[in-house]
Amino acid sequence: MRKINFRYNKNSPTLLYIMVIIGIVIGILLCYEFLIYLGFASTNEPQYFKDHPKHAVYLIFGLIPISMLVPFWIVFKFWSREDEDAELELYDDYAILKMKNEKIKIQKGELEIKFPQPQAILYTTYILKLPEQRIVFVGSLKEKKKSKLSLNVAIKELSAYESRK
Repeated sequence: MRKINFRYNKNSPTLLYIMVIIGIVIGILLCYEFLIYLGFASTNEPQYFKDHPKHAVYLIFGLIPISMLVPFWIVFKFWSREDEDAELELYDDYAILKMKNEKIKIQKGELEIKFPQPQAILYTTYILKLPEQRIVFVGSLKEKKKSKLSLNVAIKELSAYESRK
C-alpha cells in the first residue's frame, strides 16, 4: 500500500467563471456610478473637464481596464485560498480516495481520467469518471509555483487504475 497526499482547489471552474462575470459587471457598474458622481452624465459637465477635455477621455478609458482587472484580481485571490487536502491510498487491485470526509473506492479498470481541452491558463482540471459518480479536480493555485503539483503526481499514479479500451 502506498499513500499519496495532494492538494486541490475545492471550487469548480464554473464557479470561477460566474465569479469573474459578476465581478466584471459590478466593476463596470461602479465605473458608471463614479462617472455619474463626477458629473459626466449630466448636461452640465464639470468646468475642469470643459477646460481639459483630454483628461476626461483619459479618465473614462483609464477606468475601463481598472474596472475589469480589479474584480478579476479579487476573484483570483479568493479562488486561490480555497484549497483542500486529499489522500490517495494505492493497493494492488483498488485505490481509496479520501476527500471531503468521504472515502471512494476505485476498482482497477473502472476508472476513466479525462483531461478537458482546452485547459485554462491559471489552473489544471482533471475529470475522474467512475461507474457511479464523476469527480472534478482543479489544481491548487498555491502549489502552481512549484515545479510539480501534488495533484498531477496523484493523477499520474492513479492512471494505472484506468480502464483500457
